[in-house]
Amino acid sequence: MNSEIAATATAPGDVVRYRCTACGNLTRFNVVTTRRTSAFHHFSVGGDLTVEEEQVLDETVEEVTCRWCGNGNGVEVLGSGAADPA
Repeated sequence: MNSEIAATATAPGDVVRYRCTACGNLTRFNVVTTRRTSAFHHFSVGGDLTVEEEQVLDETVEEVTCRWCGNGNGVEVLGSGAADPA
């Protein structure tokens, strides 16, 4: 995996855009993420669960690979406000 992606720290809930330098893909990626959350679990009398008020306390992106070409080493993080290269 690209160490640039592993080292990228974002606040929980932030949107991160990626670009594959191998094929130019900007839209399809497989992203493996580990999250630590806090949530209110509401069970009905019948035992059905509804998860409410979920907050992401910590989030770590472990791996990003391009869905089009399968490359994981050529994926880069686009800076905030970066224009899509066309």
